[in-house]
This record gives sequence, structure tokens and C-alpha cells, in this order.
Amino acid sequence: MMSTIIADRNFMVGASAERVWRLIGKVIFSSLPGMEQVEILDENNFRALLRLKVLWVNLSMKLKGEMVDMSPPETFSVNLSLESLGGLLKLHQKVTFTMMEVEKGKTAVNCKAMAKKMGVLFRAILLAQAQHFARSTFEAIEKRLQDLA
Repeated sequence: MMSTIIADRNFMVGASAERVWRLIGKVIFSSLPGMEQVEILDENNFRALLRLKVLWVNLSMKLKGEMVDMSPPETFSVNLSLESLGGLLKLHQKVTFTMMEVEKGKTAVNCKAMAKKMGVLFRAILLAQAQHFARSTFEAIEKRLQDLA
């Protein structure tokens, strides 16, 4: 199955890779607009409700997330499953965060969101919205990490 890049962002943070690693989880959750009823199931799994406005319609999407491919302090990924309208709108994506200290006290960060499975209806109606959401979330993560560094 072919994957589709939803968003990809590179930036620098004025902190060590270890500090970025310690901050990034909290920063991600605080940078997700519209996420409600977050429930941490265990150290690697969570679920939530994601509220979006698409054109004139308010949508509620069930969100499930699983932390995978963790290699502190260099990389981790989150497998996300989103579903709405009784399963008519579905998206499965993998979001990967890679941190590499490029010099003492400076870390390069890459954020990449890839759609693994995308329903036809989702692609037709919500792909642009998903791309905008991912880009704005990555920008918010960058700003928050730079503020905290």
C-alpha cells in the first residue's frame, strides 16, 4: 500500500537532544488544537476525541494513538487511527519525530506525518484539512520547543 506524505517539517532547537526528548511528549499534547477527552491507557497508548471544523460542518473524530519505534533520544513514532461518521471517514497515519544533536546545545528536529491508509471519502473531503492540521501542529511544536529550550 502506498503512503502519502501529509506534512514534513525540519527545524533547529537550542537545546541538547536529551532535553528535546524530555520535552517533546508534553509539547505535542499541548500543541494539538481540538483534542479533548484525552485518556492515557498505558505508557504507549492513548485515545481522545478530536474536534474539527470542515467547511461549515463540525466533526468529531475518534483518535487512537500508539507510541512505537522508540529509540531515546533520537526517534519515536506514533501510529494514529482516526475515524468519524460511523467509519465512513478513516485515516491511519504514522507521525515520526527524529532528533539529532548537530553541535553542543543545538538539535535538529524532523517531524513527518505519513498517511498509511486513507479512505476514498477521507481523501476527497479531508486531505487538505489533514495537511493543514499537521503543518500547523508541527509549527506549534517548533515554537513551543524553542520557547522552552
